[in-house]
Amino acid sequence: MSKEIVLQQWVECESDVCAIWKGLSDTESLNRAMGNERLAVAGANAAGSAARYLVRTRLGGFEVTWAEKPYEFDFMKSLKVRRDMQSGPVERLDIAYATEAKGVNSRVSVTLTLWPRSVFLAPVVRFSASMTLKKLVDAIVLLDQSLVRNGRPPALPPVHPVQQERLDRAAALLRESGAGELGRLLVDLVAQAPDDRVMRIRPYELADEWKAPRREVLTACLLAVRAGLLQLRWDIVCPSCRTGASSIDSLQELTTHGFCQLCEIGFGLDFDDAVEATFRPVEGVRVVEVGPFCVGSPARMPHVVSQAILSKAGTAILRVPDEEGLFRLFMRGGKAALVAAKEGAPAQFQIPEEGVEWPERFQVSPRAEISVKSLGESERHVKLEKAAWASLAATARDVMMLPIFRRDFSSQVLRPGLSLSVQRFALVFSDLTGSTDMYTRAGDAEAFRFVQAHFEVLTKAIEKHGGSVVKTMGDAVMAVFPDELAAIAGARDMLKDFEAFRLVDPQGARTSLKLGVFGGSGFIATANKVLDYFGQTVNVAARLQNEARPGEIVVPANVVEQAITNGLIDAQTVSERYAARLKGVEAPLEVARVTLLTPMKERAA
Repeated sequence: MSKEIVLQQWVECESDVCAIWKGLSDTESLNRAMGNERLAVAGANAAGSAARYLVRTRLGGFEVTWAEKPYEFDFMKSLKVRRDMQSGPVERLDIAYATEAKGVNSRVSVTLTLWPRSVFLAPVVRFSASMTLKKLVDAIVLLDQSLVRNGRPPALPPVHPVQQERLDRAAALLRESGAGELGRLLVDLVAQAPDDRVMRIRPYELADEWKAPRREVLTACLLAVRAGLLQLRWDIVCPSCRTGASSIDSLQELTTHGFCQLCEIGFGLDFDDAVEATFRPVEGVRVVEVGPFCVGSPARMPHVVSQAILSKAGTAILRVPDEEGLFRLFMRGGKAALVAAKEGAPAQFQIPEEGVEWPERFQVSPRAEISVKSLGESERHVKLEKAAWASLAATARDVMMLPIFRRDFSSQVLRPGLSLSVQRFALVFSDLTGSTDMYTRAGDAEAFRFVQAHFEVLTKAIEKHGGSVVKTMGDAVMAVFPDELAAIAGARDMLKDFEAFRLVDPQGARTSLKLGVFGGSGFIATANKVLDYFGQTVNVAARLQNEARPGEIVVPANVVEQAITNGLIDAQTVSERYAARLKGVEAPLEVARVTLLTPMKERAA
């Protein structure tokens, strides 16, 4: 290998170091701004190497292929990547950035280090590298100017033009759907946003940016799918790096397990965290240059605060952030330990050698250095990540709670025989008493009309509190909610609204409603062509409905106390607390009867 060529330049920035780091670490957008070509990426599993991907593209006028290792970075301080080239005039290329705060401003250093394949190629390599360095610097200057002017990175024009007629048609349908201002914002996004911003639209990111409720933005995105503006995709999310390990068009393509090439771990799929709904424009409206233009952009892993390559028989240093908190140390392949950062704890900690079992948990101080030593035959990457992170993922669990999804996306079901877990949900089961007598007394047609009308009343109360009807069974409803408090609020209004309805309907005199509420975990599978919930949580919720008397909700006693504390129900409405013995449940369950209605009056015939 010839002597290395090193090129470096400093960029003085007006924006602060936090803003410039956020833009700089978004290497996908930065490479697009430089005018780089898209990458062809394949998985790499070379023995002994930390590289996880084999990349092919044109760089500096040359067709090149390289094995790319994960980025090494310290949050808001430094960022570098090494590329071992397999073709082209260079054997190795290192790209490094460093950021410094200068009061309210900042500055960035950019360093390119290249090893030509021969001394004869050195002049060509130096010239090509100087042009690449200029493009990098120009992109950083443009980033800084845009941050100062607009508070956001520069918006590149779409690569392909929008098909205006199709866009206008989709916009008109979206207006008719009632999407309102959120629909207009989605149309503008598709029409004007850079390709990298719409290639993977995340509804919760948009909601936070637009300062709108997340559920409403997610609903607007589904309405946009129905209008022909967006298409729905499902990303399989790695539990460690939190990036999309793969992407599919339909839930029918799901299996029970996923695999992350970057982290080299397999993981079970669930609806709570592992499956995320994302969107992109319909190709007939706008063709998006999807990319990728970068393999491992640190901006896609905002929970990771430090990442390093652990070389063969070497040591990697990871730096703890300035604040106290709980972190997780992770080594490619799945080895992990919890790290508690606390003032007064050691400022340095050395993890045992690779072949030795790691401690389950240890303490260090903020700003501490954690060293990880390797005696192994292969290099790999290690990282320090925040253990608690506010997710911006609109998960499959969230999507399934939306009435529009159940109404308009009936083809989105799991393949036969597949079931996936869901850890957080609450159910309400209802029962309409007196319906059998009504069929005898009023006749089938009139009784059926009443039952269907009562479904409409209950559905409005359910959806008002973030729930969705899973299915109806004869004259009963099974509804799902995000949690028990939402379920109690929904059940409360179901009783209240039903009472108002039955008092004015000719067939309502001898009817009443009784409800059971219970929350927990379970699993989801396709049954009768719809996504349905199964497991003990479902069984208990149904049993609690059986415990209820007319005009009552039966709910776990501890949840009733939370509902009272949160002002959802009045303590005086709790008529009884007792230990219920439920069929199929081994231990008694402490429950409460909630009666929100006055004794029901019989309507005069």
